[in-house]
Amino acid sequence: MNRNVCLCLAFFLLFTGCSLAPRYERPEQAMPAEWRSVEPAPAPLDTDWWVRFTDPALTALIEEALKNNQDLAESLAKIDSAAAQAGIGASALFPAVTAGIDANAQQLSEKTVDTLPFEETGRTRSYTTYQRGISTSWAVDLWGKYRNQYTALTDVFMSTVFGHEALRLAVAGQVAQGYFALLAQNMQLDTARRTLKSREESFGIYTSRYKQGDITELDWQRARAEVETARAQVHASTVGLDRTQAALAVLVGRSPREIVQDAVLRGKELDTLPSPPVLPAGLPSELLERRPDLRAAEFMIMAYNANIGAARAEFFPSVSLTGMFGSLSASVGNLFLGAASVWSYGGTASLPLLDFGRNWYGVKDAEAQKKASVAVYRKAVQTAFQDIRIALAAQREADAIVRSIGIQADSLRRAVEIATLQYDNGYTDYLTVLDAQRQLFAVEMQHATALRDRLDAVVNVCLALGGGWQDPRPSSEATDSSKDSSGVSHSASGAAVDERQRL
Repeated sequence: MNRNVCLCLAFFLLFTGCSLAPRYERPEQAMPAEWRSVEPAPAPLDTDWWVRFTDPALTALIEEALKNNQDLAESLAKIDSAAAQAGIGASALFPAVTAGIDANAQQLSEKTVDTLPFEETGRTRSYTTYQRGISTSWAVDLWGKYRNQYTALTDVFMSTVFGHEALRLAVAGQVAQGYFALLAQNMQLDTARRTLKSREESFGIYTSRYKQGDITELDWQRARAEVETARAQVHASTVGLDRTQAALAVLVGRSPREIVQDAVLRGKELDTLPSPPVLPAGLPSELLERRPDLRAAEFMIMAYNANIGAARAEFFPSVSLTGMFGSLSASVGNLFLGAASVWSYGGTASLPLLDFGRNWYGVKDAEAQKKASVAVYRKAVQTAFQDIRIALAAQREADAIVRSIGIQADSLRRAVEIATLQYDNGYTDYLTVLDAQRQLFAVEMQHATALRDRLDAVVNVCLALGGGWQDPRPSSEATDSSKDSSGVSHSASGAAVDERQRL
């Protein structure tokens, strides 16, 4: 009999290698040609791309955000939860062993069919039994149901890991762009204050001339209006500056007291930050495959692909093996005697015959979920190439825009000087002076925006590429610039991969 049991176990183990999941293949899409001008970094977020701006204040802000941002904290907790779920899925592959002890007291009835009175038989109506033992049960995974469920859970786990990487990249980008917006608003506020001071001084002169009858009331009122225009811009820029500081404080995870009371430290001025070189015209398609959001989306396809196998297994017989060894006695003292020992083993098999389409609909649902995940992945890839096209175009043209606005500002400053000189000598009216001043003020405000946009374009390229690129430069310099100062992402992803291998 033991030989038969061993043969049955060998038969079950032979068929536990089966899997009904479809073979996974990455969805095909028409990719652009591969260019070889830029070498991709070996892994997502391998380079701390923000160090390209050489601003210690920016670096400190991003590191603070990667450490304290609450969205990232939530994401890390979700990684722990997904790892735990994968561990639960792994446990289903092995026998469950339990140990227990039981005491059971009961009283029998004398009024059942063919029951003699207990007084005549010498038996007692009530008695107590004690039992101890170890029992085991194992659902034999003949068709790969539990292994596919475990595979799906580990794929979800890996998707969660790369989702955290994508969120980390996004938070770093938001902090960088928020910081650049702060510097731009600082620059605009300085421009507005400088313009207000200049116009107030000019207005004082025009007021004296108006009182002396040298200029008309119309010119005086226009000068007064321009003063208030500059004053309103000072207030508006102050509000924007405060709003951006509050948003940055939340991004970096500061306390409510710090959000209200503390200011965000600035480093370099906006126009002194370096603009990294424009990328070459082409990039290898593999560069975009480093994007963590794409990898997260692909792992979800794998998870739903495995779910199809688990759903298909519901159509086939399920087999469970059980066993128990222990002792049973009417008294606690006899539980440990050899004569009280009991054991049992057995197996059960079941086959679904009529479920009114439940299993069939389960397979259809799993297949539909996979189709939906494929569509999500394809859309993510399309969005990735959209992002890189827009980002590269913006970075390519950003320098030209800044240069043109700078030339325009220089020309308008000269125009204001000429118009003012002509007005003072009676060769033109005051409207010409006001028009030149308005244009100069608008262009100076626009110049700060253009400088911010140029830096934002670099950030967008880094985000689109999944964390930056490697420039062709000496290896020692490249090594120094790629040192990881955050520790959050790599520790999370490394621990995640180690956890998956352990499971």
